[in-house]
Amino acid sequence: MKANNELSTQNGEEQNLRSYQLMRVDEESGETLIMDKYLYFEGRPREYRFNGQSGQFNLYGERILTDEKGRMLTSFSFQPIAYRIFEDTLFGRTVRELWAEIFFVDDEDCVSSIMFNNTSVNELYRMMEPILYERQTLCDVMVTVRPEKVFSKADPTKSWYIARFSYETAPASRVRELREYTRDHRVYRSETLTSGAQHKLISRSYYNALESLDDYSLNSSAEAA
Repeated sequence: MKANNELSTQNGEEQNLRSYQLMRVDEESGETLIMDKYLYFEGRPREYRFNGQSGQFNLYGERILTDEKGRMLTSFSFQPIAYRIFEDTLFGRTVRELWAEIFFVDDEDCVSSIMFNNTSVNELYRMMEPILYERQTLCDVMVTVRPEKVFSKADPTKSWYIARFSYETAPASRVRELREYTRDHRVYRSETLTSGAQHKLISRSYYNALESLDDYSLNSSAEAA
């Protein structure tokens, strides 16, 4: 069985490609394959993180992102392809928090995700307001995130970082391609799906796999009955 991002052409006939697809010849078999430009293991996007204690961006909590000179990134840019803002208790925490989960395609053409919480989400809302009034969505723009150090009013010796957001309009051709990709693929992160999430804002391109699972379970139960 071939992966969902790689399909063979039938009888050597040329196929109509989607905007996010390309054709290549398998060196071993000589078979012409249609494959996605983007890598995606469904439900398990590449995991980027923002560390609110250090102000660092990292990959899987391990590899700190740096520039070509090895310096820690002072900003991180991406074009969202799907997103949701919700309240939930995640990652073993006991307090219900406000979260933003944003999906994008990174510089290595991997479908990825990054999350922000609490004060940083309020900053995201602040950035999104003019976007929505311009009749656009978060998936129409390129977002840049910059860490900003803040201090506790009660105890000035305590500090942490929040995310500040800015944006610029993304190229229309890129927006169309990514939109077509999300129409054909189910974009979500299974690790963060819970039945207790209360959604505040959710993009059309986000796939709520939990709802689909619930529907399937209900239908299966009905058929069994």
